[in-house]
Amino acid sequence: MREYRVSELTGNEILAKPVCLDNGSVILEIGTALKVSYKESLTSLNIQKIYAEDPFEKYEKVNLYFKPDVFLKFENDLKAILSQHIYKEHSGLRKLENLVRELVNVFEMTKEDRALDIKDRTSDMYEHTIYISLLVMLLGKEYGFSRKRMENAVLGCLLHDLGYRYIDINYKGYSWDDLNYSQLHELKKHTVLGYTALENEVWIPEISKLMVLSHHERLDGSGYPLRQKNNQKECRMIQICDAFDCAVSGMESSKKTIIQAFDLISDKEKFESRMEKILERKIGFYPAGTVVKTEEGKKAVVISQTENAQAPIILYTGGMKENHFVTENLNRKKAPKITNII
Repeated sequence: MREYRVSELTGNEILAKPVCLDNGSVILEIGTALKVSYKESLTSLNIQKIYAEDPFEKYEKVNLYFKPDVFLKFENDLKAILSQHIYKEHSGLRKLENLVRELVNVFEMTKEDRALDIKDRTSDMYEHTIYISLLVMLLGKEYGFSRKRMENAVLGCLLHDLGYRYIDINYKGYSWDDLNYSQLHELKKHTVLGYTALENEVWIPEISKLMVLSHHERLDGSGYPLRQKNNQKECRMIQICDAFDCAVSGMESSKKTIIQAFDLISDKEKFESRMEKILERKIGFYPAGTVVKTEEGKKAVVISQTENAQAPIILYTGGMKENHFVTENLNRKKAPKITNII
């Protein structure tokens, strides 16, 4: 399945998800073959994106670091624990200790040298939180964190957006320019509210609590809520990982491409440069399923990552009609480079 902009449809795409109006009414069913003439009608209904079948999906070997079912289990476990915290009692939060250990265990057991695929992202808070945890672990591994230090950092990640459960504002896909002062003030409260909710939880390490409070701070003091310039590695890690993942997921931000997100965190005034360089090596610039063009002018689709985040394995699409596919590993000498995303 692949997300398409309506403006980019060429016809004959097969819907993988139904197209619905804001009131939930289905106007196009799964399996519908789209026509170019539908573009104008869909646009007039303010439908900007659709999901269609990916003809190359069976060739793709996506690297999510965790297996998809394991990733989903982590999301669901986190959701169940945090919901219990809100609606039942605070003691339920201690179940996070087991989830932390499980996350770190799976991370340590996974032997994966390929760059990470970040694709088909949503602005779901729990998906975002597990991705943040994974990115922070990738950084922690590079910095040689001990097992205990890694667990404390992951706990801070799992709790970092707890404060959103206490505010009345939509945090998904907004633009700062569209929010008034009152809305911005309400939004920014989530860091303080999350921290104060945990203040008396003596089992939570102070560094984990500080990560919750400071995940929107910046090196130059331009962040919020306190305009602090945190020196703690864990705080700097969650700041850069949160900024990156918010950009690619559309949480707290309009959704951006991987490359646009890297442009965002490459600001040396706001984020630690070494961390940005590590993430550039660990995250694939062109996720599996991305349609690209090489410097030779050939159209291709990315089917797998390599150890080089900017040189994936691609499948040339020119032979589709003849049912003959040619692949190429771009992580080798004299291989063509990708020039742009189509």
